[in-house]
Amino acid sequence: MRKAIMAMVMSIAGVATAGRALASSDAAWAQFNTRVTKACIAASGMRGARVSSIVGFDDRVGMVAMLVNGQGRKPAMLCLYNKRTRTAYVDEASGWRAPPARAGR
Repeated sequence: MRKAIMAMVMSIAGVATAGRALASSDAAWAQFNTRVTKACIAASGMRGARVSSIVGFDDRVGMVAMLVNGQGRKPAMLCLYNKRTRTAYVDEASGWRAPPARAGR
């Protein structure tokens, strides 16, 4: 009986710590953000590029996005970053703007 109780306690402890192991640390998120930013800037080919915040999607999509702006008259570029392959894809996003906020919001 005592062994059964100990086995149950160890099993519960294992499940509790497994959940914590799956969570990403702040350092891991910072490293991911840096990797995405560098990949998107490189794929855009823009000098002096500025980037938006990363737009994350559900893990089932496997992609994140960001907008990359450069100096001069170059149009903004939309960057999609594939988390599995660590590859960035860009295309022009000229004219993309957030719509004005509606009254009452």
